[in-house]
Amino acid sequence: MGNKASVIGSGSWGTAIAVLLARNNISVSIYCRNHTIAEDINVNRRNSAYFPELVMPDGISATGKLSETLNHSELVYLVVPTKFIRSFILSKITDWRNACKSGKLLINCTKGLLLDPTQRTDDWLAQTLQDYEILHLSGPNLASEIVSGLPAAAVVCGPDEAARQVQRQLLSDTFRVYTGSDLVGVEVSGFYKNILAIAAGLLTELGLGNNARAALITRGLAEMSRLTAYFGGDPASLSGLAGLGDLIVTCSSELSRNFQVGMRLGRGQDLATIQTEMTQVAEGIQACLALHNWPADHVDGNWPDLPIAEEVYRIVHCGAEPRESLMRLMTRPPRSEAGYV
Repeated sequence: MGNKASVIGSGSWGTAIAVLLARNNISVSIYCRNHTIAEDINVNRRNSAYFPELVMPDGISATGKLSETLNHSELVYLVVPTKFIRSFILSKITDWRNACKSGKLLINCTKGLLLDPTQRTDDWLAQTLQDYEILHLSGPNLASEIVSGLPAAAVVCGPDEAARQVQRQLLSDTFRVYTGSDLVGVEVSGFYKNILAIAAGLLTELGLGNNARAALITRGLAEMSRLTAYFGGDPASLSGLAGLGDLIVTCSSELSRNFQVGMRLGRGQDLATIQTEMTQVAEGIQACLALHNWPADHVDGNWPDLPIAEEVYRIVHCGAEPRESLMRLMTRPPRSEAGYV
């Protein structure tokens, strides 16, 4: 069971996961929606669209047939942008259900929030693909550094034995994998840090300094804690790789797509232009809209205070002036830090 893996998605992160697995002598089938990418992988051992200099290791075969990849192994890594997950899975639901056997694992590697209607991705996957065991892989993992063999770490959350199976597949001397049980905390960390990364890119482009970035990360972590508690997760888990770890790297590196979006917004570029020119999806764009819409979709009166996320929404989707958003945040009513994390 452990010497094969299926990877759904051939973007930068899907390719990086396939490379990690193949370097561990795992036989990998990677599903590519783009047939040109599939041919490039099979013929040239490259994914030139994302990593033109990388020669991919042996053991990776690409296909445009989802059923072929799903039937290749019992461990399936889902690496599809969140905005496409619903339509992609539902359009091929027969393939997904026919491929499922007892004990099949679905490892969600996305970091986003579903929209129209708003829903956590892991919840939707569990409801839609009930025969799969749902896990979540996350952490401070910039794909370009991973494929270059630079050291990194991640956490996989889910039932103990299932998480250990994924850990055994991915663990190497350059990629350290921990197991965890807080599926909610890991998922919330993943999509929320993307929203904060947009804010960090804005701060950087506007030249607002390192103190402002530190305050953003710290108070952003407080918002992330409130939201994790709202969804039933453990705020203590946010001190780990998927929380603080991913937050630090995403809010500090221009390799982050969401950080790049923030920088471009800070230069005065409009969202439509940014999205048209980007070759990859920045998950924070949809995540901040989904969070803004959540209270209307799920009326329960307990929605937490998320002022940073709301200001990012205003800037990204309503064209608010970034310095005015900053002023609203800086002039909020004073309060104690204690008890308000």
